[in-house]
Amino acid sequence: MYTSRRRRAGRVMVSTTVSENGTESGKTVDLSAGGEYRLIGWDVDATGRTLIDEICQVAAYTPTDKFSQYIMPFGDLNPASRNRHNMAVVTIGRYRMLKDIKAGKVLKTKSEISALTDFVHWLEQISGKTKQSLILVSHENQKLASSLLLEALRKYNLLDRFCAVVKGFVNGFSVAEVKCAKTVKAFTLRTLSRVLLDKEEDLSSAVDRARLAYQIVHHLFDERQENKGSGDASVAIVESLKEFIWTLDKEEEHIALLKKFIERQNSLRPIFRPMMRIDRKESAKASALRRALAQAGVNYEDLSAAHSKDGSNGINELITSKVTNMKPNELEELKKIVNGHFNPESKKKSDETPQKVAPEKSVSEGASASSTPDTNNSPVKEPSTGANNTSATASSQSNDTSPQKSVNTGASSPATPESNY
Repeated sequence: MYTSRRRRAGRVMVSTTVSENGTESGKTVDLSAGGEYRLIGWDVDATGRTLIDEICQVAAYTPTDKFSQYIMPFGDLNPASRNRHNMAVVTIGRYRMLKDIKAGKVLKTKSEISALTDFVHWLEQISGKTKQSLILVSHENQKLASSLLLEALRKYNLLDRFCAVVKGFVNGFSVAEVKCAKTVKAFTLRTLSRVLLDKEEDLSSAVDRARLAYQIVHHLFDERQENKGSGDASVAIVESLKEFIWTLDKEEEHIALLKKFIERQNSLRPIFRPMMRIDRKESAKASALRRALAQAGVNYEDLSAAHSKDGSNGINELITSKVTNMKPNELEELKKIVNGHFNPESKKKSDETPQKVAPEKSVSEGASASSTPDTNNSPVKEPSTGANNTSATASSQSNDTSPQKSVNTGASSPATPESNY
């Protein structure tokens, strides 16, 4: 747990208290101009784009030292991550292995605790050689890598060692948004490497992304270097980057917000579970709507309380007041889905079209009075099979109490980009 930032004598001071195994140790991070710091480019590959996903590769870069290690995850990579990183978990005989899909070869992996211990040891060596504290630089449209890393380090009691040498994180995407606002329209790593470094590279590996993240930041701030992207970080660069540095206490606050978001999103699962089971398209739509509700700060308890107070009107008012960045047609669909969950009978009635019985032919017209009327030519249209199927599905799933596997919204939701590069 990290306490709030303090400003003293015109310089930034961060008082931190790290709790590990029930013990607390006070740390003070000094990001003043006179501090000795070194930039390290770094990145991770993961099984998905949420906080609960696993790291499957960690890499770091400096002009003189490099680190890369693959990690064998317990779960599989989701489809988006497999395509992004060209990796997949395969089973050969009785063993699960990590395979490079593009090269067609099995990758040499370590367990997560072993790989992270090696990574922290490598950082300690880099810091010890130069007697400098470290600032880790990555490049992400949606910042997640640092949160994944800190959570993994906390799990294996490596956070104290990490915090002793690493004093903060920098997201190169945020830097580029400020420094390149007038020169480029997209701030992705691919675009910036092409425009600033004149490089076209494969960004599927964390190794390449770590190197490019480092080189781009150097290119933007170290104007004295003729060969951009080479050499160690100078005090001037760190001073210029100060406004972009996320200190460890700020990272902890960000992780706490992510965890609350996940809790809200998971609480909404009963509402969108029926859509998740239809097909991929409906599942993606459900993930996007559920994510929008969670981002607006709405959980299942809020919706239930609004329904208990004022029925459908209460739900509609709550959604309208909270979800403000959604298109009108999507907002109406969201209201219909939520109201359908809390009022299954009204949803069933609205989905069913009443069917009129055609008048029977008289006996004099040659038809028996007890015969079944012919409705093939009736002007009243029969309910479509799609409506009946939807009604039946909603009815059967409202009684479903079987446990449902958590859905990884990070990859399937349209709100989350397929690639951050």
